[in-house]
Formats: sequence, structure tokens, C-alpha cells
Amino acid sequence: GHSLMLRRALASAAGAYAVRFASTERSDSHSLLTAVQQLVTFDVLKVVGWLARRRHDRECDAFAATQAAMLRELLTRNAATAYGASRGFGELLPADDLVAAYRATQPVTTYVDWVPWVERIERGEPSVLNAQPELMLAATSGTSGKRALLPYNASMASAFFRHGILVVFDVLRRTLPESLLMQKTCKLAFAPSWAYSEGGLKIGPNSSNPNDKSFRKLLLLYSTPAAGYEISHDERAALYVHALFACKDHKLGILEANFINLPHRLLSLLSEHGARLADDIERGTLDVEVARRLEPSQVVALEEAMGGGDSERAQQIREALRAADDGEVGLARRVWPQLRLILANATGAFATHAEKLQAGAAAGVPILSTIYAASEGLLGIALEPQLDGRSTYCLVPRAMFFEFLPVDGASVGEAAAGPVGQTLLASELEDGRDYELVVTNLGGLCRYRIGDVVRFVGRHGDAPLVEFRYRRGQLLNLRGEKTTEPQLAAALAAAFDDALVEYTSAEAVPTRGLPRYRIYAERAAGAQPLAPAAAAAALDAALSQANPVYATWRDKGAIAACEFVELSAGSFEALRERRLAEGASPQQLKVSRVLRTAAHEELLSSRKRVGVAR
Repeated sequence: GHSLMLRRALASAAGAYAVRFASTERSDSHSLLTAVQQLVTFDVLKVVGWLARRRHDRECDAFAATQAAMLRELLTRNAATAYGASRGFGELLPADDLVAAYRATQPVTTYVDWVPWVERIERGEPSVLNAQPELMLAATSGTSGKRALLPYNASMASAFFRHGILVVFDVLRRTLPESLLMQKTCKLAFAPSWAYSEGGLKIGPNSSNPNDKSFRKLLLLYSTPAAGYEISHDERAALYVHALFACKDHKLGILEANFINLPHRLLSLLSEHGARLADDIERGTLDVEVARRLEPSQVVALEEAMGGGDSERAQQIREALRAADDGEVGLARRVWPQLRLILANATGAFATHAEKLQAGAAAGVPILSTIYAASEGLLGIALEPQLDGRSTYCLVPRAMFFEFLPVDGASVGEAAAGPVGQTLLASELEDGRDYELVVTNLGGLCRYRIGDVVRFVGRHGDAPLVEFRYRRGQLLNLRGEKTTEPQLAAALAAAFDDALVEYTSAEAVPTRGLPRYRIYAERAAGAQPLAPAAAAAALDAALSQANPVYATWRDKGAIAACEFVELSAGSFEALRERRLAEGASPQQLKVSRVLRTAAHEELLSSRKRVGVAR
């Protein structure tokens, strides 16, 4: 009797699953097997994600205790390392209040303090900062200046998945459940270019990449075939291939990248080269110019993955492009009528990319920023992301040990190093105040100023909810005025029309005379050139409005009026290519809002727009 009941229950469940499978949209490139695999994978992840969210919420409710327990685990694990022994970690462990003892005896640090220790790791010395072996040295993106090399180990990778990705899966289940069915994702990831240390450690980006075993296991979820992820040292060709296979899939569900600038680049490529993509799809072959840049074996593999020509799909793309030529917004939804969302970080300096997308090519498509992370590891999760890319992040209790340096002033400025007592714990934060994050991470960095400034806006349980504000290294600061990224963005928005494509700035400090800001801006190719003097005057007035401290120094005659340099079309693309050639990862690369490298400023200065109005 029980056996019969069990068989009937299983048959009923299988029947229900079959009905659900048959009634659910799936990507054109899915086989029956891969579609089932995706549906089952997502169903399993929904359950595991729900469990991870419950664990996250419990740890947030006991944030201080969870943080203290994690700190004890880290100090115990690393007490016998070279750094731990030199700093007396073992002597701290018996303390009744380990957190207080740790903060009282260990210095607040910056990257300069860690360089000698990292150099020992580069040479292959074991147990320098971590008892656990390093998997690699993570190279930062270099947005705020010279790239840093940071230890990366298995604990960091595990924490990112267990406390980050799984919780995000539950966030997607709650926010956009229709995104977790059988539609594929255009995952904008690129084959990394590795360097190697003297001791043989890989040096490069620690973000998920196509070389990871875990990434390759998920290829069935992605529109780009394996051969597309093997293209290295040529971002343009790789991006074209991503766009090609995304366009082939009429039922594509998600565009995904680390940062929103990559989906923005993909949709710009589609807008500019959509006719070529449509021709490729109609013929079932790869564009000749792109093919020339790839290995012959890669071209063969990609054309085999295309599966022959598809004139019907090519015509759909041409019709979508014609509507765009007629001035209609929403190209993404015309190419992919069932596109569910763009999954990419669009907070902080990326907000302008999200705004442009939702006003143009991605009109009507939700943009979700779900993870706050850095080369130092996982930091936060957006538990209730908004659909326009804006998010507040819940700091993850077991990702890092968090401290906070109050930023000078109510909303602007730079945290001073000062004595260690100036750091605060999560329980001491004030609503609406800005703080620089000081972290002790799973990779051996202790009380480390990562350079991120966040605003405390509330709590989830006892865990802080924060908004990302800016990078400390991206301040313009000639006389202590400390103009932030948001202030510079606000000034540019107030001074100029929406033809602005991209911008950056530099601190011009002459041998003689007053210092000034130099603003580099690229506007849309068809936009009329601006008169430099009038543009500079308008921008200077807007900067004074955005930052009253800047206005004060201008009134005192201590800072000269800003200089405005309008650049020719393609200038920021040229800068991007330079930085990629220097070893930056396409997945990590962000526009520096304040240039700190002379060669980068020289490149932009050489591309001043010809025929600028006087």
C-alpha cells in the first residue's frame, strides 16, 4: 500500500513537473536535456538560496556576536603566520573582549603597510599572512591609481559563493521570479590574461572568469558557447561574439556582468553594428573582420556553434534596428522581447550608465545591483534592490570584520588616519553619516582601509545597511575642498546637456600660479562643439554649487577657475584600450573619475577635439 502511494505521488510530481516544463518558455539554443538541466539547477538553487538567506538573517540579528566569532576564528587560524606572530595574535586570544583588545593593539593600515608582506608571498614564502595557502594574488582594477596585489584564498572564494551568490539567488526569487526559468543569460565574462609571481602564483582578476571550473560547469546557462569564452587579449572581438550569440537567442532572459558599463557597451555595439550581426546570423558565419582577429580553430568552433543560417531571426533584428533608427527607445526589448533584467552593479559612479540605458536602449528593462564586492572580497548584498539599478547593501556578517572611520564633514571629505580609537563599530553608526570602511578580511589583511566611502542608512537586524558613495582615491582635493565623485557628476549634469558620453578629471598643479581642476569630457559624435571658455565658466559655477567648500576656496582666490577640455570621439575607448594593454581586466575596468597616471592624462590631452568653438 505504501509502495503504491509512493509511486502515485512520484508519478503525480513528475506529471506536474512535465506540465510546468512544457508551459515554460526556454531559450532557442536549449536542447531538451540542457533545458531540463537548467530548470532543475534553478529549482535546487532556489531551495539552497532560501536556506542561505535564513542563515544570513540569523547572523544579521546577531551581527556583533557573529563578527566577534569570525574575528576569533581568523586570529586563531593565523596566529602562527609571520604577520600573526609579529603582531601577537596568540597573546590576544585569551582576552575577555577580543574585539576591544584587537582594536587597541593593531594599527589601521593602508596598502603601503602590506607591500613588504605581499612581496614575500610573491616570492613563494608560505604562511606569511594566511595559514591557508594563497590561490593567487588578486590585481585590483587600478581605478584610484596604481594596481594593488592582494592575497586571495579558498576561504574568500567559499564566502563569496555561500554568503553572496546563494543569497542573491534568493533575492532574485523574491524580486523577479520569472527570471529563474529556462531562458539563457548573456554572461559578459572574458578570458583573463595572467601574469605570474616569482614564486609561481597567478596574478590577475579574482572575479569569476571562464577559466574557473565552476564557471565551465554553468556554460549550459549561457548564450555564448565555450569557444567564445576562450578569446583572450581582444575584448572587442570577444564582445562582438557575445553580442552575436545573444542576438541569435530570441528568448534571451538576462544580460549579466560585474558592472553596468559592459551591458552598456554591448547594447552600443548592437546599435552600431547590428546590421553586421544580422548578416552573420542569416549566413551562419562569423563576420570576416572579426574572424581575422581570432585563431582559425576558434572561428570553426564558433561557426559550428551557430548551427547554420537563420534568415527569420536576422530579419527580426533588422526590424528592431529600423525602429531605433526612427528614434524609438527600447532596442533591447525589441531584440529580446522576453528579456527579464540586466544583472550588474549600477551604483556609485555607474549610476549614469544605468540612467542612460533606461532612457534609451534598455527602456523598460529592470536593472538590478545585487552584490557589493571588491578585490578584498565580498562586502554586501542588496536584499531589496530597486529596479533602476539603485541599491542599499546589507554588510555580510561573515564576509569580513567591519570597522568604520567617520568622514570629515556631514557628507563630504576624506577620513583621517588618526589614532585607532577613531574607528567605530556597527552599533555606533549614525544615520545619514558617511564612513570609510576599514576591514579585516579572509585574505589576511588586518584593519585595512579599502578606500570605499559608504553612507549608513539603516539596519537589517543589527547589520548595517549602506549606500556606496565613492572611492577615497577619486576625490579632487587641492586645498582641502574634497570634491567627491557624486559632486563632480552633479556639476557636469547641471552644466551640460545629455550629449555627455564620458568624463574624467585631473588636478592641475603648475610650478607657478594657482592650481585648478582640469575636466576632460567626450560628447556624442553629432553634438555641436562647446566654446571652452563658456563651458569652463558654466562648469565652475556648477562645481561651486555642488561643493560649497570649493566655492569658498574659489572666492578666496586660492583655486583658479577650472579648465574644460572637450575630447574627440573615441577618446575614452582609446584610454580603455591602453588600460587593457597594461593588464587591466575587462570585467573589472572602470573609468577613473580622477586621473592619477600621467600617461593616461597625456593620452587624453592629445585627443582634444579639433574645431572646438571659440
